[in-house]
Amino acid sequence: MALSEHEQRLLDEMERGFYQSEADVMQAGSSEHRRLNYRSLVLGIVVVIIGIGVLIGGVAVQQLWLGLIGFAVMLGGVMLMLSRRSTDTLTVEDITSTPSGGGSSKAARESFSERMERRWDQRMEGER
Repeated sequence: MALSEHEQRLLDEMERGFYQSEADVMQAGSSEHRRLNYRSLVLGIVVVIIGIGVLIGGVAVQQLWLGLIGFAVMLGGVMLMLSRRSTDTLTVEDITSTPSGGGSSKAARESFSERMERRWDQRMEGER
């Protein structure tokens, strides 16, 4: 069953709103703004190599404590390699500002579904 032109416009508008809302959620809570810190990566690799050397040295001289220290150094190197830093830090103003640049506080608190419902009701009233 084909949609009328009006219904197709409404559907397209709802899809655009959904994708925009989804993009806002993904930007706010994801780690996409984070990237590898190459300095930490290289330093971590060096520390892991040193840890492997200490571990092998501990096994060679049959000293358990030296092997455990080597393992701990390796683990620290891996943790250092995997550390990431954010490229964009949020401030309090970024979090508390409204996306519309200072719109009404009611509109800022309104959820996506509430906005869509309100807009749908307005359209239905306009058709009558």
